[in-house]
Amino acid sequence: MTTNLLLSSIEMTPQVMQDLQNRGLIIRLTPGGHFPKVGENESDAVVVYSSEERYGPHKLIGCAINAADSAKYFGYHPDREEFLLIGDPSSKPVHLVVALCFKKEFEKKAREKTLSTADFIALRMKFNDPQVSFFTMNAYVPHGEVTVTGPGKIPTFYVTEPRDIKIEAMELNGYHWDVI
Repeated sequence: MTTNLLLSSIEMTPQVMQDLQNRGLIIRLTPGGHFPKVGENESDAVVVYSSEERYGPHKLIGCAINAADSAKYFGYHPDREEFLLIGDPSSKPVHLVVALCFKKEFEKKAREKTLSTADFIALRMKFNDPQVSFFTMNAYVPHGEVTVTGPGKIPTFYVTEPRDIKIEAMELNGYHWDVI
């Protein structure tokens, strides 16, 4: 049996992205967001995070999203990845659907058939905005991208992630959702 949820499209604003960071789901990459204190004539850097050795070094990938099936590409990674939403704002609308809980809780809710729209946020991707377009998705956060069917310029953006990581599929137990 399929359970279809209707998710409302939410604009990516600094407040929305900060709420996701406060929940431990992402790390915002904003101007001045991560920096060490330095004195006169000094330079330094801070590590925001380091990938686990078992997943290999990082890679940069270019993504094109032309899929409207929300469940087909929904999953999680066991390590972090960066979203660099450098793209053409005139592209078809594209949403990043993020679970508001981690993998373990999400799968429990799916098994128990208690998932609801309150367990998701459907972020309408905003390109090229230093306040919202660059962030790290934390490990074990279920998520996926979806666009609309039909004509239009296919949305594209960049992602960095560990070289050897794969997307891990989620057991959705018949759940499906549409973004409205």
